[in-house]
Amino acid sequence: MKCHDWSKSHKLYLNFVIEALVADYLIGSPTILADQEVERELRASCVKHAIYLPAGALWGGEDIKRMNDLGTLQALKITMTKHPSCFKLNGYLKEKNASVTDEVITLYEGDVRSLCPLAPNNINTMAVASMLASSLGFDKVIGKLVSDPQLHEWHIVEVDAWGPGDMDSGKAFHVNTKRYNPAAIGAVTGTVTLTSFLSSLKNAVGKGPGVHLC
Repeated sequence: MKCHDWSKSHKLYLNFVIEALVADYLIGSPTILADQEVERELRASCVKHAIYLPAGALWGGEDIKRMNDLGTLQALKITMTKHPSCFKLNGYLKEKNASVTDEVITLYEGDVRSLCPLAPNNINTMAVASMLASSLGFDKVIGKLVSDPQLHEWHIVEVDAWGPGDMDSGKAFHVNTKRYNPAAIGAVTGTVTLTSFLSSLKNAVGKGPGVHLC
């Protein structure tokens, strides 16, 4: 599927949801929210109902949101490392990943907005983080994809968040978490993430209007 086809099909569906938002709604593929128009309209439409974002592989999402709401979140970076066969990519990233042989390669490092249409199946965690860190958003939250041909049993998701202090001198508040999720070669999603999604379905209730992590 081409990048523009992915965006168009998802936007048509989300536009229908936005126009007919008569109940709470859980977004299973949050990468569509990298489209600024969709995000803006969805946020504006959830004044009576809730929009739920599944935590997936994101560790510390509630803490990120608290820092964001307090105005103390300076920067946020999400790094995903997987075996090359575990990435489902589009465009030039697909070609770059196909060239990985025996060395670890950084496929991408930059803003999450640009990455979403290139890796819509792999980076929902980054999209959720970008929504929670609304003061930074998709343009300032940094996503990094690493293709490691020796990583046969895990998906690794590393979250770095910076808070109050001087980042330039290395004296800012900094939290680093590293999540190892068991995953077979070729698996786009790790085994524990599936359990996490089930938990999100059970917790997507009772939080009132607005955008919520579940």
